[in-house]
Amino acid sequence: MARPSNNFDSLTMTIAVTPQIRMYLEDLTLKGTYGCSAAEAARMVLSKAIDDMIDRGSLQRRRFELKDNQVVSADA
Repeated sequence: MARPSNNFDSLTMTIAVTPQIRMYLEDLTLKGTYGCSAAEAARMVLSKAIDDMIDRGSLQRRRFELKDNQVVSADA
């Protein structure tokens, strides 16, 4: 399934995971619904976890906007 288009530029982040976590991420790619690489699966899992936290009230949903080519919180 294609991901929805992003209105903001993507940023690259580097995270360290254990070999076991990498294997689980690779397992998710075999299902075909979590991208085609461990990095894409990690992005999707992280995005879903944040959405779940917002739904449970652990995080407050933010509104974002572009200001001078920078992403800023519109809630401030």
